[in-house]
Amino acid sequence: MLSTLAGAVIYVQYRTELRVSLDRRLATRFAALQVRVATTPTGPFPLRIPKAESFAQVLEPNGTVIAATPRALLDEPMLSKRRIARALRQRFNVEQRVDPKDVRARLLAGPATEGSHKVVVVVGTPLDESQDAARRLILTLALALPALAALVSLGGWFVAGAALAPVRSMIEDADEMSSTATLAGRASRRLTVPSGGEELAELAIHLNAMLARIADAVDHERAFIDDASHELRTPIAIARGELELARMNVLDGDTRIALDSALEEVERLERLAANLLVLARTRTIELEQLPTVDLGELVRGVVGSTLRAHPSAVDVRTEGTALATGDEVALERAVRNLLDNGLRHAAGRVEIEVGTGVDAARGAQVFVTVEDDGPGFPPEVLEHAFERFVHNGSAGSGAGLGLAIVSAIARAHGGNVTAVNVANGGARVTVRLPVIDRLSTAAQTADTAG
Repeated sequence: MLSTLAGAVIYVQYRTELRVSLDRRLATRFAALQVRVATTPTGPFPLRIPKAESFAQVLEPNGTVIAATPRALLDEPMLSKRRIARALRQRFNVEQRVDPKDVRARLLAGPATEGSHKVVVVVGTPLDESQDAARRLILTLALALPALAALVSLGGWFVAGAALAPVRSMIEDADEMSSTATLAGRASRRLTVPSGGEELAELAIHLNAMLARIADAVDHERAFIDDASHELRTPIAIARGELELARMNVLDGDTRIALDSALEEVERLERLAANLLVLARTRTIELEQLPTVDLGELVRGVVGSTLRAHPSAVDVRTEGTALATGDEVALERAVRNLLDNGLRHAAGRVEIEVGTGVDAARGAQVFVTVEDDGPGFPPEVLEHAFERFVHNGSAGSGAGLGLAIVSAIARAHGGNVTAVNVANGGARVTVRLPVIDRLSTAAQTADTAG
């Protein structure tokens, strides 16, 4: 668009300059012929005009040709009667075709004095050369402007790319920070400060200062949760011990029931404190520094310890194995919460499956699926099952943090968790974690063996 506009401006300017040049030459010839007419005796006389300036006539007011060059123009005037009448009053330029060759020409006509009466002097020049020059200019512009526009665009692209390279680097840093699995990993990253460009460097410095303040806030929050969970565990453990001791020494039935109820609440507080501690732990997870965890062995260990501490009539079956990179304590808490949730709502069966798979969008993954045969999630709860303080059922079914903690642990490991209701009754909760490159071969081997 800009190149077309530039070409139009160039063409119009060229045509204007060419027209002005032609008019100047015509004016010079007109003045010379005007003087010649005024100084020549009345009667026919030859006009000596160069061949390149071949059009000239001297006309009577009635249109009779007094003199002309070339001689072929002696037969007929180049101007119409109306234009002859106008030329007797003033000078003017006009473009028209001229006999005998019917060429298009630009003429200058105006009054002159021959002796004692007025005549009309007409000089002209053909437009063939100027029209050819204009066509050549159009052809040149049609070929040159697109090439010039392409070169300018390419140069502008390179210049803009070089100028925006620091911005692109900052965007890549920001994207990498956003994709970092753990909050600790994001908080520790900073944008690269560009070496050139004061404004961009200043922007990066200010953004890094903001990120540092955010990191400080995260550190304070993590320290608070960590300290609070540790502080809670001690009085909870003391209260639990006191209650258990009291229950052993009390024979009254009502008092024993009250103590059992108090112990249940203390156990809930203990689980809550443990969940808070694991939540604080997940904020410091760095996957690159974590060991390999055998999820099959971890799941079977959690099932065994849970059933020993709280025997249940629910049948728990486990199968499969897989290797994952992660924090063993956090992953154990996630599995324990899933198992507790399944045992709490199952009618008689809980199945746990461990394995590996491939997702089209996320690549190789390991998964842990816990399925029970209970009533499943209520429709209004299913969509918000992993939010904090959302209860599956009655308010007394739990603290509402178990699945939220599972979700936080999965996200901290770069994975996700989903929950669905199965067709024949019950719920299925699946935790998926990415397979780290250094574990891909081992994971595939474990999957084949399983």
